[in-house]
Amino acid sequence: MPTEVILPRVDMDMAEGRISRWYVENGASVAKGQPIFEIETDKAAIEVEAPASGVIRDLATTLDTPLPVGSTVAWIDAEGEAARAEPSPASQTATKPAAPARAPATKAGISPGSRADKVAGEASPRATPLARRLARDNGIDLASVAGSGPKGRVQAADITAATPSRAETRSMPAAAPASGGELNRQWLRQGEGTPLVLLHGFGGDLNAWRLFLATVRPQCPVLGIDLPGHGGSAARPMIGFDDMVSAVAETLRAERLDAVHLAGHSLGGAVATVLAGREGSAARSLFLVAPAGLGPDINGAFISGFLRARSAASLAPWMRLLASDPTALGSAFVEATLRQRQAESVQEGLEQVSARLFPDGTQAFDVRPILEHLAIPVKLVFGSDDRIIPARHSQGLPGQVAVHLFAGIGHMPHFEARDQVARLARELMRSA
Repeated sequence: MPTEVILPRVDMDMAEGRISRWYVENGASVAKGQPIFEIETDKAAIEVEAPASGVIRDLATTLDTPLPVGSTVAWIDAEGEAARAEPSPASQTATKPAAPARAPATKAGISPGSRADKVAGEASPRATPLARRLARDNGIDLASVAGSGPKGRVQAADITAATPSRAETRSMPAAAPASGGELNRQWLRQGEGTPLVLLHGFGGDLNAWRLFLATVRPQCPVLGIDLPGHGGSAARPMIGFDDMVSAVAETLRAERLDAVHLAGHSLGGAVATVLAGREGSAARSLFLVAPAGLGPDINGAFISGFLRARSAASLAPWMRLLASDPTALGSAFVEATLRQRQAESVQEGLEQVSARLFPDGTQAFDVRPILEHLAIPVKLVFGSDDRIIPARHSQGLPGQVAVHLFAGIGHMPHFEARDQVARLARELMRSA
């Protein structure tokens, strides 16, 4: 039978939340544990995972509308299961006009006269929960502020711009496409404090971090960047490793970030290390997950097989090498990787990156000397069973680098041991 997707309670005093974005569309196949939408409360933006695998339908598509905790926001049908005819209550709220006051309450407990139905007819300005709170705290009328977000939505940055003496909160635009030498990037979280910048590994894109973020739940802003030759930055020409690092640095300058926490996985870890070591670096901490650049060895067969694969059947055996547990990365993960590579520019970009950075199955760059001189907190996480980059590359590092070796874990510690790795990431950012 269909599985109900509800708006969850994420803290004890939460009475309602707003869906700020959906990561999936009606009719999409989803996997249990996959982030499917983001909600905003007065305290934070939080990703919500699918409670079951199947085909999702009847999404409550009206965004930034307050909904009570427990409201039905979608249904998930098992593969091959016939969809129910009636839409979910939250979907009806989003598409139908308010009913007469005496009409019975809906299944989700939202009466037609409730706040969720009235919002559509109110003249209240569109604003993020954080922007509303800042406006209240600073005595600012939201109607007097021009919103810089999508559809004129007032962001926290719009409020802090009106109160420069208290500009401590950075609000993030949903996305910024590549322009000139800049890379495609997306603000994955809003929040306060020093932003966290995430750099993915070879063959991935910024979305590779979403499951990990759902576990870390950072209170700071989070920026994901597509490396050259990957994702939305696939068409960005790349001469070599230094060019890749410079492109990321240019993108950070474009975002006017004067202080950041850097985190990188595999190839992204090597890029993050060089960024942290540059003179005048904005890095306040460095979190490395199975980083490249610490030795010449790499699984060249994996890179070649990954690039050759054009179907789920041919890609899945290579993807299984990423995790120690071959069942950890299911079919949904493989299919998502295939979709990300469908564009010809992405395939060409990956082949260019492979040829320049991993010629003949060798890492053609070395970031180990940089770690000797870093004066910021550094944590490095490796899995003992990594079949892409040998775990022995974590040996012989400077004493000030904290090395965490997880037994029985492969090349994706932040995926296979999410809770433990998330705790380490939080500890590092607090220490900085």
